[in-house]
Amino acid sequence: MLEQSKSAELTNYLENSAFQKVKRMIAESAGLDCSGYRDEYLKRRFEIRLRATGSATYARYIIYLRKNPAEFTNLLNDLTINYTTFFRDLDVYEYLEHKLLPKLFLSKNPVKIWSAGCATGEEPYSLSILVNKIFGKRLANHPIRIIASDIDRDALAKAQRGAYGPRQISTVSPKMIDEYFTHEGDSWIVKDFVKSVIRFERFDLNQASLHVNFDLILCRNVMIYFSKEGQHHIHMNFYRALRDGGYMITGKSEILSGEPAEKFQALDYITRVYQKPPKPAFETFKLKN
Repeated sequence: MLEQSKSAELTNYLENSAFQKVKRMIAESAGLDCSGYRDEYLKRRFEIRLRATGSATYARYIIYLRKNPAEFTNLLNDLTINYTTFFRDLDVYEYLEHKLLPKLFLSKNPVKIWSAGCATGEEPYSLSILVNKIFGKRLANHPIRIIASDIDRDALAKAQRGAYGPRQISTVSPKMIDEYFTHEGDSWIVKDFVKSVIRFERFDLNQASLHVNFDLILCRNVMIYFSKEGQHHIHMNFYRALRDGGYMITGKSEILSGEPAEKFQALDYITRVYQKPPKPAFETFKLKN
């Protein structure tokens, strides 16, 4: 009995060591830092690939990865699940339309928005469509840039093509479909003027942002994949990337905690809109003088 217990402990130890090794291999070979992800989530996604490759253990999966480097692409695709639609959570877009975006466009400065974890592009295109709907021809005199980032190369390639099926556009009105899409075969293609304000970039959210002074950052329904520590780290990266007075929107099931909860001011708990507090007026006065 004792021998069986020791054998089980050794097996568990070796499997955990191999699991940690897979995480390091992903970082080295695919450029994705898994340290911020929850181990429970990673194990669920890894096990899909273990079954698909006939690998009974993580140790055998490591051997498979070394012999088949293309497997890293399959593994990344399973890690970064991309399911979304246009205008997901309509009340969030109503808040943007009626309360937030008009505030941003009061300034004459260019508006900078970041769609972080944009998957196959539905969110940044929804934002561009919404901005065009609200401001129309006035956009010609008001520069806007939407940065859309994701770690998944395949998802980004689909986003850049901007071709969608009936499920993705099911939440778009027929009038808006006619105005912002062209119909080709079984796909609806986002029109060029909608695409023109968006720049797609591959980016790992565990890293510090390459851009700063955003007016608005949206990172919705992504944090469920990360540990509490990873969530705090990412939210603080967003805090530093925002301008003073800038806004952040998270997913409806995602609640700020720790340092981010202390730093951000909650504006609307239902739609999960937060603000990086603007500098006090006397500080702004000092800076100008």
